[in-house]
Amino acid sequence: MNNLYQTWIKRFETLEQQLNTLDAATGDGDHGSTMLRGLRAAGSDQAGAVKAFRKAAGGASGSLFSILISALDKTAKGETTLPDALANAAERIHQMGQAIAGDKTMLDALIPASLEKDIDTALIAARAGCKNTTGMAAKRGRAKYVEGCGVGHIDAGATSVVELLEVFAQVTSSANDESSGTKS
Repeated sequence: MNNLYQTWIKRFETLEQQLNTLDAATGDGDHGSTMLRGLRAAGSDQAGAVKAFRKAAGGASGSLFSILISALDKTAKGETTLPDALANAAERIHQMGQAIAGDKTMLDALIPASLEKDIDTALIAARAGCKNTTGMAAKRGRAKYVEGCGVGHIDAGATSVVELLEVFAQVTSSANDESSGTKS
C-alpha cells in the first residue's frame, strides 16, 4: 500500500499547480495544494492513512476525498471489489454533500466509474464524466457562486478523481503483474 500512496504523492506533486489553476476558475484556487498536503500526510502515516489525509486536507475536500481514498485503499488490500468500493464511496459522498450527478462535482467522474466492472472501463467512464463538467453549471460547492457557475471550466475535484483512479490502476496493475510473475 505504501507504493500506492507514494505514487499518488508523486502524481499530485506534478499536478498541484494545474489543479490549483482549475480550482481558481471556480473556487479558491487551492485544490491541488489541499490534495497534496493530504496525500503527504497519508503517505507518512500508513496505519492511519485515511484519517491523516482527512485531517491534513481539512474542510469539505478532506472529508469527501478521504471517502474515495479509503475505498481505493480497501480495494487494493482485497477487502472489497472496485465496483462495490466506488459505488459505496459515491453514495457516502452524495449523502455527505447532497450532490448528485450533473452538479459539477467529483461525483460527475466517480458515479460513472462506479457503474463499471473493471478499472479500465471505470477510467474511461471517469474521464468522460470529468470532461463533461466543462459544460455544466455548478449546483454545489464554491463554483455555484462564481459568475456563470463555472460553465466552461473543468471541475478540479472530478479531475482529482480521474488522477486517483489512474494511479490506482497503474499500481494495482504492476502489483498484479509482479504477483503473477509477468513483467509489463
